[in-house]
Amino acid sequence: MKIYAFITVCIALLSMVEIIGSYPKGDFVSPVNRDLRLSGTFGELRTNHFHGGLDIKSLHQRSGDPVYAAAEGYISRIKIDEFGYGNMLQIDHPDGFTTLYGHLDHFTDEIQDYIKEQQYLQKSFEVELNPGPDKFPVKQMQQIGYMGNTGSSYGAHLHFEIRHTNDQTPVNPLHFGFENADHHAPVIQQLIVYELNEQGEIVNSRMMQPKLSTESNYIFENPIELPSAKVGFALRTYDTEDGQDNKNGIYSIQCKSGGEPGFAFTLDEIPFEKSRYLNAHIDYQEKVNQNLFFHRCFQLEGNKLPIYATGPEQGRFIINPEFPRPFSISVSDFKGNASTLSFQVVQSGNILSQSPKPARYNTIGLPDAITIVTQQGFKVVWPEGCFYEKTPVNVSSTTGYNTGNYSAYFELDPVDAPVHTYFDVFIDGLAVPPSLLNRAFIARCDPNGSIINCGGTWIGNNLTTGVREMGTYTILVDTIPPKIKPVHFNANMAGWMKMDFRISDNVRIRDKGRNLLYSAYVDNEWILMSLDGKTGILTHKFDGRLASGDHRLVIKVIDDRGNESILEKSFTL
Repeated sequence: MKIYAFITVCIALLSMVEIIGSYPKGDFVSPVNRDLRLSGTFGELRTNHFHGGLDIKSLHQRSGDPVYAAAEGYISRIKIDEFGYGNMLQIDHPDGFTTLYGHLDHFTDEIQDYIKEQQYLQKSFEVELNPGPDKFPVKQMQQIGYMGNTGSSYGAHLHFEIRHTNDQTPVNPLHFGFENADHHAPVIQQLIVYELNEQGEIVNSRMMQPKLSTESNYIFENPIELPSAKVGFALRTYDTEDGQDNKNGIYSIQCKSGGEPGFAFTLDEIPFEKSRYLNAHIDYQEKVNQNLFFHRCFQLEGNKLPIYATGPEQGRFIINPEFPRPFSISVSDFKGNASTLSFQVVQSGNILSQSPKPARYNTIGLPDAITIVTQQGFKVVWPEGCFYEKTPVNVSSTTGYNTGNYSAYFELDPVDAPVHTYFDVFIDGLAVPPSLLNRAFIARCDPNGSIINCGGTWIGNNLTTGVREMGTYTILVDTIPPKIKPVHFNANMAGWMKMDFRISDNVRIRDKGRNLLYSAYVDNEWILMSLDGKTGILTHKFDGRLASGDHRLVIKVIDDRGNESILEKSFTL
């Protein structure tokens, strides 16, 4: 009965939304040849993006599980990356969908040999290849590789996606009939109640802990009293599977009042170019300051995600002092298991001034306008579409050159305001000595004391770069070369399978900064060395290309500002 009632509500809400498309149930089989055990779900909330697929657990928490083509087709794309998906391939299928297999440890021999050949031709570990329809046709359940932990992965698993081939939009793979054991309703952790003024702007907020009343039903026993004219909500929640302890993402949230649909979203398809709108979907301040993810149950002006259905009040509900208004927020996983939070909200008799708290600011950043602030020695330009809502922005400066900086410190407030696109900062660099111009970069100085290299290009006397976070910026210089440290190396490596080195730099890289460049040569011939971006480990596997005997190894590493290190070693195979 509980699930039936929930589905009825879903139908009412989804009738407001254009149906995205139909998904064939019989075209695809499990890429691991068993039911799926998930450590991550489609649309799960991640830093700056929604998760674009399913994370499928390994059987024994280690690399090596075989991975199979989910349907017939051909390998259309292969990418080897020290970060991101790591070792990844895509298969295009006749039905108009593409499957993606990421974080693979390695591929089957024929594919691996082709990749290595291309790496040597391009003299690069990182390659992106498009073999074409005739190079690697595959049949359903043909093995293509082995589960791994490459790229931006922190445990052996398969990242599996299904996309529309024509525009590469990711689709929730569970629409295609895959089986996973899930009979547990989502857990509702916390509710944020927002006090809104007549214009729908947030005046104040309150985080509240609901009480579990009966199975899957949560309540607040007493009405929530607010001094505001309107109210909005955000919910912290997660889902689990049978026998698993992973806190996975949910599928849908529906908010209604008095039985009438008011706001809903479902995580069916999320285009890549819109994935960063996650920062408008969540309560970004809670993520930045407390590392907590809350689903916002009303849409910000600059949020362009196509996942919402809204009633007339658009999730910003009117309340009054005479009658408590009833609300229920239902959370569902893909299997239809649902939990519901029920409560009432009433306007208190003590009506406060309904204006946002006053803040010092230079200008108001608007979602549909360019915003510019210019001060002595500094300029910042936020392009149209950068802000998600009307945002008072302030730039303040602190002078002083006692800690190695070559400009004032410029703080962009609020530091916990989300931005969608890169925006440009320009800092006067007249204080940088001519001998250090090529070593200067724009640094973001985090509150914990860490320094981040955001890159930098000279335009006249100004150093400029693009960044994607508010915060404190200044000019620093980097004259320290990167480090190269032997990890698994010996002068006599006869019979060894590989050699390893760790490369590292003194400053972290983000935004427009460039990661370390490296190359390795043995006896003046380029050799393939793979790089694990998480650990900085460079690895060369001895595959017979180097003959027995004495050899000379040279490894060169260059950082973002052109500082260079060279390691030279002799060894015997």
